[in-house]
Amino acid sequence: MRSLPEVIRRHGGVMATRELLALGASSHALTAAVRSGVLLRPRQGWYALPSTREEYIRALRVGGRLASVSAATTYGLSVPHEFPLHVHVAHESSRLRTEEDCYRRLSEAVGETTVVHRGRVQAPTLATRLRVGLLDCLLQVATTESEEDAVACVDSALRLGTLDSEGIAWLRARLPARRQCILDRADGKSDSYPESICRCRLATVGIATRLQVPVLGERWIDLLIGDRLAIEVDGAAKYTQDMTPAQVAKTMNADRLRDAFLEALGYHVIRISYFMVMFDWPATLSMIQAVMARGEHLSRRR
Repeated sequence: MRSLPEVIRRHGGVMATRELLALGASSHALTAAVRSGVLLRPRQGWYALPSTREEYIRALRVGGRLASVSAATTYGLSVPHEFPLHVHVAHESSRLRTEEDCYRRLSEAVGETTVVHRGRVQAPTLATRLRVGLLDCLLQVATTESEEDAVACVDSALRLGTLDSEGIAWLRARLPARRQCILDRADGKSDSYPESICRCRLATVGIATRLQVPVLGERWIDLLIGDRLAIEVDGAAKYTQDMTPAQVAKTMNADRLRDAFLEALGYHVIRISYFMVMFDWPATLSMIQAVMARGEHLSRRR
């Protein structure tokens, strides 16, 4: 047989012991590969390449596959900035371990935050042996997460084109009636997680917005209230610690140019950050409402 790393790589980076033995690997060779660091054994009966995504390894240690928001990140979907590990396990699974120690029982661990899902999902394939399928992932998010987080996640799936009308119908047939509104509120035009959250929170207080409104066929506005109140929403990764001063300056200058362009065309621009949306929303909403109270969202044309 080919080398163990090559075989496991061809199978998605993770394989069960029984699969490797069936292909001709020996127990001695597997043990030697682990001792030398060529392979990892995240859990008894499973082997993985050291390059395998850490979240997959942690889920394997627990005894299942990534689920809900944890799986959503692997599909490139919008999720909260921080969340515990979500793992889907078979309904009858009982020997669950912690995500950091395959010898420590999850049921006996104090302070563990791992979220375990046991609902019925589609059978794993080579592409989904480490995570639940996309539709099951979205269903879990829409069922268990907050409404606005679920809307943001579905928004991003629509934007990426990974969720179509058939997928929406599949989700609608399985969602409880009280969660159907998530699909109704979803809009594939939302460009980021905080943008989706901002839109949802404005709608909650009766403020309607239009998304990604084109300006002169080139530039666009994240959220437009009324005729001319432009809300520009910056994502969490807009400015990061590893950015150089020159990169920060370039990004800031681009934002200022964009804002000045919109102001010159008669729009009133409010730029809000990820922090303002997620952690200072009451003050942010009050600011938007104060501007609207002055009629800044209405056209100046008589």
